[in-house]
Amino acid sequence: MSALPAMKEAWPQTRAPERVLSDEQVAEYQAAGFLTMCNAFDPALLQRLTATIDRLWNEGSALQEKTRHFDLDPAHGPGNPRIRRISSPTELDQVFLEVAFDSVLGDIAADLIGGPVKFYHSKVNFKLPDGGAEIGWHQDWPVFPHTNTNIVALSVPINPSRSGNGCLQTIPGSHKQGPRSHWVNGTYALNCNASMSEEDFARIVDNELDPGDIVAHHGLAVHGSSANLSGMTRTTYIIQYVAADAFAYTAPVIDSCHRNRMVRGEPARYARVEQGLIELPPDFSTGYSSIYSLQKSNER
Repeated sequence: MSALPAMKEAWPQTRAPERVLSDEQVAEYQAAGFLTMCNAFDPALLQRLTATIDRLWNEGSALQEKTRHFDLDPAHGPGNPRIRRISSPTELDQVFLEVAFDSVLGDIAADLIGGPVKFYHSKVNFKLPDGGAEIGWHQDWPVFPHTNTNIVALSVPINPSRSGNGCLQTIPGSHKQGPRSHWVNGTYALNCNASMSEEDFARIVDNELDPGDIVAHHGLAVHGSSANLSGMTRTTYIIQYVAADAFAYTAPVIDSCHRNRMVRGEPARYARVEQGLIELPPDFSTGYSSIYSLQKSNER
């Protein structure tokens, strides 16, 4: 089976932001570096999103090797579909565009960023059952550094996300401590495990969610997830948004034809640059498989 063709439909038009979060919610996000919003996602849209992800899973199950969009576990094969990620799903079906650009997520991102916001990338992550990979502690911004750190990831769970199936875990206030190194002894680790302290581990929060909930985390919030010890796949659609005045220093880890499209507000005329040294990731311009593959390679 060949890679699925890119979607041809036009992407939604940019519209003005609509305030959806309270001052208290924005303050909570600014203090903790993450925010959980219960029952915030449109049920009908969630149903369509879930059905589309199920369809793509079924189509991807017939793949014999990874593609630009589908990242496969090494154990993937006939009768044992093990898809780890669908990258850039906005290129595969209109519903992903609707969620990323035209749903409440765009307004939430604008509220948390505090102004005009653009799309950077999106992905569907599958935390596979019976030991699906643990994700090391990391920050998003050091993986794709921008001229400023005003970036936010919004996650939409497709099924219940619990500590037992490897839910997102975050460390409150860690975004205020600045970027951490994601290199170890000259090798890019894609995690900051080496910097973790006893205080960090004592403050870990399990972000347990139900379908219809949304969780947002700041680009410098230290986060990760444990292995999935349940018998069911945990599925999440994740959209990365950035401030309009934030511009990437490096090649994208996940590229798409929708990268840097405005979501809310107008494009920036100037880049806002935060001072300081920026530890760069490797050059991903020749390709980046997934965090799963890179972690496995580093383990070897």
